[in-house]
Amino acid sequence: MLKNYLKIAIRNVARNKVYSFINIAGLTLGITCCSLLFLFVLDETAYDAMHSKKDDIYRIVEINDKGGEVRYFGQTSPPTGPILANDYEEVVRCARLFKFGGHINFSIGDTKFGERAYYFADSTFFEVFDFELITGDRKTALDEPFSMVIDEDWSQRLFGNENPIGKEIVLDDGGAYVVTAVMKNVPQNSHLQLKILTSLPYTDERFGGYMSNWNNFGAYTYVVLDGQAQADRFAMNIPAFIEKYFEPEANRNFYLQSLNDIHFKSKDIEFGAEAAKGQEAYIFIFMGIGIFMLLIASINYVNLATAKSLHRGKEIGMRKVSGAQQYQLVLQFLSESAIIALISMLLSIGLVDVLLPYFNQLTDKQFVFNSTTFGGVLGLLFIITLAIGLLSGIYPALVMSRLKPARILKGAMSTGKGSVALRKILVVTQFTLSIIMIIATIVASNQMDYIQERSLGFNKEQLIVVDINSGEVRRRFEVMKNEFAKSPYITGVAVSSRVPGEWKNLAQVYLKASGAEQQDSLRSNYIGFDEHMLGVYEMELLAGENFSGNAVTDSLHVLINETAAQTLGFKEPVGRYIQIGGGQYQVIGVVKDFNFESLHNRIAPLVLGYRANAFQQIDYFSLKFDPRYTEEAVAHASKVHDTFDQNTPIEYHFLDEQWEQFYKSDQRAGNIFTIGAGITIFVACLGLFGLASFIIQKRTKEIGVRKVLGASIVDLFLLLSKTFALQVLLAFLIATPVSWYLMNDWLNNFAFRFNLGVAEFLLAGVVAFVIALVSVSYRVIKATLLDPVNTLRNE
Repeated sequence: MLKNYLKIAIRNVARNKVYSFINIAGLTLGITCCSLLFLFVLDETAYDAMHSKKDDIYRIVEINDKGGEVRYFGQTSPPTGPILANDYEEVVRCARLFKFGGHINFSIGDTKFGERAYYFADSTFFEVFDFELITGDRKTALDEPFSMVIDEDWSQRLFGNENPIGKEIVLDDGGAYVVTAVMKNVPQNSHLQLKILTSLPYTDERFGGYMSNWNNFGAYTYVVLDGQAQADRFAMNIPAFIEKYFEPEANRNFYLQSLNDIHFKSKDIEFGAEAAKGQEAYIFIFMGIGIFMLLIASINYVNLATAKSLHRGKEIGMRKVSGAQQYQLVLQFLSESAIIALISMLLSIGLVDVLLPYFNQLTDKQFVFNSTTFGGVLGLLFIITLAIGLLSGIYPALVMSRLKPARILKGAMSTGKGSVALRKILVVTQFTLSIIMIIATIVASNQMDYIQERSLGFNKEQLIVVDINSGEVRRRFEVMKNEFAKSPYITGVAVSSRVPGEWKNLAQVYLKASGAEQQDSLRSNYIGFDEHMLGVYEMELLAGENFSGNAVTDSLHVLINETAAQTLGFKEPVGRYIQIGGGQYQVIGVVKDFNFESLHNRIAPLVLGYRANAFQQIDYFSLKFDPRYTEEAVAHASKVHDTFDQNTPIEYHFLDEQWEQFYKSDQRAGNIFTIGAGITIFVACLGLFGLASFIIQKRTKEIGVRKVLGASIVDLFLLLSKTFALQVLLAFLIATPVSWYLMNDWLNNFAFRFNLGVAEFLLAGVVAFVIALVSVSYRVIKATLLDPVNTLRNE
């Protein structure tokens, strides 16, 4: 019996080529896109899931409240972790990470190497985190001073197939480290991206009391607590800890951030260790796009199957007359649905394999098509696909199996008003989803354009940023500046501790107006630069003067940005004095606010000190170059660098490219919106084309009668298109408020955003209307051109 069902089902699928193509194409695209998007979602939601204690690990986040302006920081003072572990029994284990500078340089023999993804770590690090060690003892790997853990990539690169344990690696500061363990490459979905870890025990000695100073920052502090109850109890003790170790005017507090929340819930946290901040909204968006596509493909099947039933009347009637029971007819039609679904599933597997490399480029992931990566996803989608096939087929099957054979064979066949209403509802649903996708694409594109066009308060174009990665270059930076400036291709040179678009940590300082004893301390960003920085970056000086270039006097002066002046309550900042740490500095100028970070973040208070200062060392050259001679400028910069330091390769980037990195996830979302909208609309139009074909075929005789009675081609076109146009209009009215809410919520991720207006929605409505009209026009125009003599011949 089953064999017979399948045989007839395959025959029907093969015979109705257009109908089958539309359904298979729609489902294949839907399943393919859903598979890829769900893979991305599963990877994002599995961040940091490799740690067995993930539910009990917390990051200590510092809170600074200044006059109602609350800021959150992923770094704490170095003593915080050890004292918490010592004072509170709820803390089972504590581990800290530090990153001193942005780059580590080291050598093996005469060969020099460099790495950014390095940290100094407490000896307890591998007791908190379960990063896998290939060789070495995780309990003792970081116990001894000058111990180093490297990942398998560095092990292979430095030592090939040799056992690296016990090998010596010399840092450019003279420290000789011994490899004690090799760590498996850290998974991409870890908020900590580590390639080299070094031990901490000698750090306090080296940095002169840094580790014991409560006014310093830079410690990423993680604690393990034994269950939620202990976490709640520990959180209640934080105020007592703050009161014991901090002065009241410090306005400092802490909260516990679960490891599970770090990837998605760190948007407002500054200076966290996370390699990339996820956006939870995108997870729901991508899941929604995948579900939209499957829904639209399923709607196509239901619409076309119920419409097609009008042309299978004789088949159904003959089967019923021959004794077929209702359940047998249902099984027959469900068999056809299942076959279409399974064919679509098989085709989608091949399509996923083909598209995966492009999807990796789009999402910046490294997925591989194998049973490990895709096994769970494809298994789940197999069940979903089969369910879609059966559920999509159940309604048409029940409708057709209930038809009376006598009425069918007399030609008085109708699926009833309910079926017509359902088809209209489903078409409206399809185009509602499609219009939402179109609006999302337009809004995302406009926001990306706004980001590109908005003034940042400085000019990021034609700037080469050269990293200072060695003591030799840092000691001779003045001479190097002069050498850089000798090139006719380089029009300006500046040095600074940080640059706008910074990926390294900014120095944090507490400051307040001198003489204001009752004033709360303000936590501010701090960078050092020379007298050429404002000119090279084309920053605007609103009041006062720039640094003079005299290191003696300039070291006692600072510039501040507008936000710092406002927060300090300075109406006339120039000439005022501020206290930073134990020192007093005179404000000699106010710089117009500029975006030091991405447009996701609001502009924070910023102090601009002279290059020689107590808070940061010089880390960058900024070279303004003539855009006509980019290659020549880079070549000159490399030549100068190599002249002064042959041991460390030059490391540089173009500042505008660095800024583009801030918006990769947003651009990724915009691209997925665009592709998703295109596929969604294509699948919806396939269904609309097929549905129009069946409906117009049903009305062929009506068209013939109207033509005989004098109806023009335009009259007939408007008559046949009116229903579809009204459905698109209704879809637009439903999609508009939904899209308004969703896209405003997305735009709220940006501190600076374009004003969402009516134009975006009207444009989407027009696009949807035109696409729908084009989809049905071929069938409509073809029907209006039919000769009424032929259509009415059998009447």
